[in-house]
Amino acid sequence: MLIGKKYQLKSDTMQYTLSEKKINKKKQTEYWEPIGYFSNPVSALKYLVNHAVKETELTDLKTVVNRMEEIHKEIMEAQNDQRRMGSNR
Repeated sequence: MLIGKKYQLKSDTMQYTLSEKKINKKKQTEYWEPIGYFSNPVSALKYLVNHAVKETELTDLKTVVNRMEEIHKEIMEAQNDQRRMGSNR
């Protein structure tokens, strides 16, 4: 499941993997780098919000709140996309 343009959540029989999109500067290619492994999707999404907040470098409260709202919106959009895909089956 893509979350915005920068994150992806995948699962297998053992875990949920949260990855972040990176760019190999030498080869100019994109790849997904795991940033965490979780036992359930709720833990992965909570971690994602905290990770995104830390990326703001906590410059001020408005920046932090805005980033949290952006991530929550991206999560909801990803969830809605999954639901639409499921209803098309």
